[in-house]
Amino acid sequence: MQSESQGVGHKGRFYLTKNIWLPQQPLENFNLKMSDMILRSMPKLPLAGEDAMRIFPVLGELKKSHDKIKADLQYLLSHHEEIPALHEVHPRDLYVPGRAWRTFLLKLWGHDVAENAAAVPDTMAAISRIPGVHTALFSILHGFAEIEPHRGSAAGVVRFHYPLIVPNEPQKCWIEIGGHHFFWTEGEPLVFDDTREHWVKNQTDQTRVVLIIDFNAAMPFPVNLYTGLRYQLVRRSAEVKKVIERAAIGVPPRDKATGVDLPKAA
Repeated sequence: MQSESQGVGHKGRFYLTKNIWLPQQPLENFNLKMSDMILRSMPKLPLAGEDAMRIFPVLGELKKSHDKIKADLQYLLSHHEEIPALHEVHPRDLYVPGRAWRTFLLKLWGHDVAENAAAVPDTMAAISRIPGVHTALFSILHGFAEIEPHRGSAAGVVRFHYPLIVPNEPQKCWIEIGGHHFFWTEGEPLVFDDTREHWVKNQTDQTRVVLIIDFNAAMPFPVNLYTGLRYQLVRRSAEVKKVIERAAIGVPPRDKATGVDLPKAA
């Protein structure tokens, strides 16, 4: 059963293999303690707009491909009902009632979600030009939806939001990160540390879509030993493999010339 007060999924066992597991909540708590230490080694975050581009210029690859990524997204939204809610893909993660927060996963901890990636080829091409990306997804938040205050537990990871669709009154659709208040503007990036408490609220009747990209921040020794080990353990875990299986929904590949579905192989 989902927690009604916290808006989070059930915290149980994190399976490294089918039979070897770790308790999830203590593991997340440890990562959050590490993140408080790691924060001192990371760039000053959050950053938005030109400030974000100045510190992370490689993210300009997305701006160069903005129109192509939007075309991918419009095609994807033609299959909107097939896109799963986050809790349908990752039951232990955040829970938003109904299907108000949908996620189309492209990469997870270094693994491409091949069936999904084929549907958005230009987006994947742009992402591939950014070094260190381990997770990427389209985050689709419906009107009047709220994602309660929470902290991610992946210490040493930088999160990037690239807004693609924002409501007509953008100031009514916002994110608050560690006391810093932002609203999204199409094509204007936002970079932050996901382990800082953040809160999202869409106070309009329109949908907001951002492309979320997580990439590893450069960490000094010996912190890099910890973050590197965690990355290798998580990406090889049975848990991650299961999430990828649930996320792959098989949207037909897009014909870039026509924007229509290509027939699936027999």
